[in-house]
Amino acid sequence: MKVVLDGGALVNWMTSATHVAPQVPAGLDELAHGKPQRIARQWAGGKLSPAAIGRVAHGLVYGVFCSEWTPYEGQEQALKGGQEAFPSFPRSVQAQAPQLAFLRPDCDVWNVPAAAPSIRDVTRGDIPTLALSGSFDSQTGADNGPYVARTLSKAKVVTIPYQPHVVIATSKCAQEIAVSFFENPEAPKTACLKGLEPPEFEIAP
Repeated sequence: MKVVLDGGALVNWMTSATHVAPQVPAGLDELAHGKPQRIARQWAGGKLSPAAIGRVAHGLVYGVFCSEWTPYEGQEQALKGGQEAFPSFPRSVQAQAPQLAFLRPDCDVWNVPAAAPSIRDVTRGDIPTLALSGSFDSQTGADNGPYVARTLSKAKVVTIPYQPHVVIATSKCAQEIAVSFFENPEAPKTACLKGLEPPEFEIAP
């Protein structure tokens, strides 16, 4: 199989590499020394390996993105955001959201109607809410927790150190906190955070 690693692919790999974060330093060092195999395997394997089948609910993803996002953000707005985030990257990379390189043409094919504009209103409320994040998550960054909690008066914000995207699936501590939140939304138990240790990062010799 031929895997093309251009600037866009590398941005996408970095965004999705939260689940293999300890390998990222070695992967980048190898790439800099002409050995792209590790990154190529991880990039292609996340999409094409048998283990990847069923990992993403594409219909749900496009149903949400194509009705709630793309109708309300034009191509120029997307490009401006890309230029601000990655000023040194080629325009072809800046114009695409990380991990969603073909979102707009895919949405043209999916062809769902735009959601009501109110879908983009700020959510406000006093319902007990747990905003749970992983500190290594570069897909839905940990700063999203405090951001959504600004207008939720009874929100509890918890960031699990050293954990990737979908923290509830990877962290026993996150699971314990979630269970305790349902038992007592006012005071979820977070003592397990104190015992967490960073992973051992793989450093090239």
